[in-house]
Amino acid sequence: MATIEIGSAVSRAGVRVDGMLKVADLPDGQPMQIPVTIVQGPADGPVLWLHGCVHGNEYCGAYIIQAFLRGLDPQALRGTVVALPFLNLTASQRNQRMSPFEGYNVGDLNRCFPGKADGGLTDQIGHVVWTHLKRHATHLVDFHTALTADTHWSLVAGHAGKVREHGLAMARAFGYSPCLPTPTDMLAGSAMMAAGAAGIPALIIEAGGIGPAFTPETVREGADRLRNVARQVGVLAEKVVDHGRLTLVSSFAWCKSAHGGLFKPAVCCGQPVKKGGVIGTFFDTHGEKVADERAPATGVVLAINPGPLLPQGDILVHIGLEPRLETAATE
Repeated sequence: MATIEIGSAVSRAGVRVDGMLKVADLPDGQPMQIPVTIVQGPADGPVLWLHGCVHGNEYCGAYIIQAFLRGLDPQALRGTVVALPFLNLTASQRNQRMSPFEGYNVGDLNRCFPGKADGGLTDQIGHVVWTHLKRHATHLVDFHTALTADTHWSLVAGHAGKVREHGLAMARAFGYSPCLPTPTDMLAGSAMMAAGAAGIPALIIEAGGIGPAFTPETVREGADRLRNVARQVGVLAEKVVDHGRLTLVSSFAWCKSAHGGLFKPAVCCGQPVKKGGVIGTFFDTHGEKVADERAPATGVVLAINPGPLLPQGDILVHIGLEPRLETAATE
């Protein structure tokens, strides 16, 4: 079967190999490298590409990927799993969203795909990763987080045909709902949308919160759900668990604070909200109520800002719009 070489990781049938991939140079001229794991089965099949920490402080996905890998028997695979759990490693080392070595460029790796070989630092990271992803991957799962431990939703590349159909099948297999089939004019520069444009079904999982704001149960359950995705795409010859139909949303809206102060949320992730409904309350530093904040649209809560102290204009709630239950498994 075909050998997959990503940096120093060179696949071998029936075994797991670990290596490092150079993505750029550090300020001292040393190589900036990120970890790569390749688990290849004894028979040809799909290549399931997994990555996490596109934003450096979104660690939950890396933990899920690692837990999933620990449960894999290479001899049981049909095809290959490629995992890069810390895509933006220098940002992860600083517990921050973007690389500390980014200068005057975009900086957000989730807006830099497919990258540029002659671009800024983050563009170059995107270019190196994308070159390998496009060459090898048949399916992509990209892990992200929001702010709180109860974040559980998904997005798929919404390109027409098999990309959308297979992406939704992956989302059902993971089983987080709601789910956004992402329009092609949204999230430009994300790995998910670059993959979709290249004909690769792609799924973003939003699981847990930034930094340590996630639970061991989220990791254990996430690894189990990821294993179900591996079944769905054909990497594992096991029965796919049915998590039921997805709740699809058409887009999303951000609620930004009209006030500042001590914010006490009144909603949680997954909760339906109506336009004008109270989503939280601001108090001043004396403990006196300043004002209620209200939802700008009807939908379902995808993520919340727990505060506690927030400036005026900060994002409070992320709302999925026009939620509806799938009518068929082929939507």
